[in-house]
Amino acid sequence: MLSFLKRLANACFPSRGGGSAAHAHLIAEIQDQFREALAEETALACAHQSDSYYTSSRGHNIGHDEMVAVVYAEKIALAPSAAESGDPVSYAHRLLGDLEAIKAEYRIAEDDPDGYGIGTLHSISRKLEAFAR
Repeated sequence: MLSFLKRLANACFPSRGGGSAAHAHLIAEIQDQFREALAEETALACAHQSDSYYTSSRGHNIGHDEMVAVVYAEKIALAPSAAESGDPVSYAHRLLGDLEAIKAEYRIAEDDPDGYGIGTLHSISRKLEAFAR
């Protein structure tokens, strides 16, 4: 009986309940974009770590800062809440808000003398901004 009522509610009110197929597709697209951004930033950090060009005379490699930033970003929960499942824009806003909180945490806790770590987090944010409009 409950399953029937859920199906009826979804048919009558597609933006409520589990959300429409279009919403689910957009949520998946946002998640894919986030994962792709993490993969790109991870690859860039690895490339920088393995190249002495990106190591300062003090022995500091910017790839380390970038990789630490990626680890911070990986803390973000990608699962949408029930409300976010029906509202991809709200979901994108939440991810961007989580990234802002991560940036603040990163700035306080990490030494990032050249700004490449925080730049990594900004790059991830930029990849998601279009979904928040």
